[in-house]
Amino acid sequence: MSDVAGDFRRQLPSMIGMAGMFVATIFLAMYIRPWYDKAGLQAFGEAGASQLRYIGLELLMIFIFTAAILLLAKYKKEWVIKYGIMGILFIALLYASIPLAHQILVDDSVTPFEYESTEETEATYLTEIGMDQYLDTIRSNQSGELVNTIRLMQWGVDEPIWSTDILHGNVSYEFSELIVVPGPDWVTINTGAVINTLSLTDGSIVSTYDCFYYDNQGDLRPMVEVGCILATEIEDALYIVDAGERLHRFNIDRDNYPNQLSRQQKQATWQLPPDMKAVDVLVEAELLSDTSLLIVSEEYAGVVRLNQTAGFPEGGIYEPAHILIEASSEAGFTSSDVGYPNIADVPMNESTSGEQLIVLGTADGDVHAWSFEPTASMSSPDTLKEESGVSMNGFASEIRDVRFTDIDATGYTELLITTGDDARLLYGSSMVQRLIIDVPEGENVAVTFGETPQDIEDETIHFYATVIDGTYTTSSGVVESSMFLVGGLVIEDIPTIIGLLVSLLLMILLYVHSEWYVVNTVGILVGSGVIVMLGVSFVPTLIMVFMIAAAVYDAWAVYKSKHMLDLADTMMNLNLPILLVAPQDSDYSMRTERTTVHDAAEEPPRDAVQQAPRERVVAKSSDAMLMGLGDVIFPGMLVLSTLQYVGGDNGFIMAMTTLVGSLIGYSVLMYYVGKGQAQAGLPLLNGGAILGYIVGGLLTIGMAMFQFNISF
Repeated sequence: MSDVAGDFRRQLPSMIGMAGMFVATIFLAMYIRPWYDKAGLQAFGEAGASQLRYIGLELLMIFIFTAAILLLAKYKKEWVIKYGIMGILFIALLYASIPLAHQILVDDSVTPFEYESTEETEATYLTEIGMDQYLDTIRSNQSGELVNTIRLMQWGVDEPIWSTDILHGNVSYEFSELIVVPGPDWVTINTGAVINTLSLTDGSIVSTYDCFYYDNQGDLRPMVEVGCILATEIEDALYIVDAGERLHRFNIDRDNYPNQLSRQQKQATWQLPPDMKAVDVLVEAELLSDTSLLIVSEEYAGVVRLNQTAGFPEGGIYEPAHILIEASSEAGFTSSDVGYPNIADVPMNESTSGEQLIVLGTADGDVHAWSFEPTASMSSPDTLKEESGVSMNGFASEIRDVRFTDIDATGYTELLITTGDDARLLYGSSMVQRLIIDVPEGENVAVTFGETPQDIEDETIHFYATVIDGTYTTSSGVVESSMFLVGGLVIEDIPTIIGLLVSLLLMILLYVHSEWYVVNTVGILVGSGVIVMLGVSFVPTLIMVFMIAAAVYDAWAVYKSKHMLDLADTMMNLNLPILLVAPQDSDYSMRTERTTVHDAAEEPPRDAVQQAPRERVVAKSSDAMLMGLGDVIFPGMLVLSTLQYVGGDNGFIMAMTTLVGSLIGYSVLMYYVGKGQAQAGLPLLNGGAILGYIVGGLLTIGMAMFQFNISF
């Protein structure tokens, strides 16, 4: 036992040195990741980052590579192996040397966004319309009557697209707020006394209905039991929500009996869920189709099926409304938006299904998303389902606004989420952050990108942040390409030439002078390049699937079939050590070593503990510790994937816990190795990394750590 302990202490410097190279390889990958990020160099494209079949393809390629090497060695085709591997190593070196040269020599720092102007508007903000328009209102007293001037505005343009005056109605309180329900073609505005529906095209009044009527005694009575709170209009009906969370349908005939509404026209009544409140706590409402109404209150959000008939109330209890899909939040919903899905496969002008995405933000930083597709038949409900690919728990500590936008006018939308501090632009199905802009303080904000006629002429685009508090204040500034976190592929002449020359020099040295320091330099560069290339290509969930499969294969290949040892022997004998080397003595020479992996893997006698294997890819003697690059690459991939697809402070914290977890797994591995027990490296290293990722996720974003829209 004392001999084992002494041998362990003698190996400790090598173990520490190996851990240092392990960390250095991953940190180097982290350093060059921005170049890959800007270049969009996912191996299977942005959509492939969350598709399981590509992980299967990667595993298949590993099996084919291993089988090819062993088959060539069996038939004495060592020269094919040698020069083939040298070519692969050279290409792998370029994956690190060229990005590294660009990171060192090219200044690609992000230019901070700056607001250029701030304007306060003496009007009341109502709601957003589309991606870059909104409604506001100015209330005035004209000849003793309250009038609301409704205006459709475009961000960045002073004059309204159209404006329309509607009577407020003297029955309601003077300071009552307008409740607005936009739809596909028009918007319905309720003052509490009068319901007006306006065309979104030109602002013309489609219809006007009174919420009160005079009974036979001449007394004024409400049209529904507890007053009109929220209303929306379809072709043949007006739906009204009252203060008792009841939904009423009134049949209308706009062509033959325009603007006429009586209690005799009432068709049906339904009871809404008790938390679906429209008084004081309404966040937003929107007519999705002639049969679906979205209502978002502070604690409850849902899509209500607008049926045509209902059963008679029994004991004063109305039939429950048909809720197609629903969500609740104890912290409270703060915002919502409906738009063309940011995860759609085709641009919006090519979509024929009418698909939309409903996105909700909460006060504690969650994002809920539902896909919506209207049906052609009025008799069947629209299709709604939760969209896990966009839903995120713990995206931030707070969400103030969610918006769809199309900043690059490609027809594919992006998701713009405003947290307590900033607005974050998320691209594509993997929703990678591309732009982060500070947003002024304020509980109620609306942010968007917009192009004015001047923007089109100047080829610029503005960012607008509107803080809403009675009146509203809009700050704006120009978004420059240098402000984006990512861009296109950047290849400049001098860094590229330097990267090529460095790689070529290292390959020559590896061929003619394969000492341990040359091997380590090549190993660290190759390892970092492969780590970042695969790390940015797959979301963390798929990386973990890859790691588990590789760990199982590694254990089988080392303990059962032992063909991994044959593979290592072949590489060693051809002076192609794809590994890291940590010498125990300063005079160690790798070129003089000739002990094979199989020799070192044999169980040593008790009086020869110093000959014990040092790792899975076992040392050729007791003078150095060897580690295969795969043992660094797999944990490193999870670290890089976390930085790429979680992002922000949470992503960095999770990446660091992943790295710490892999180092803990490495320590356990070294404990067994130091005792002279041959071990497969990946089960412990990958297991530690995955546990570190889970711990970091639980500390930051919760179960959102697994939500990356995985598909087959």
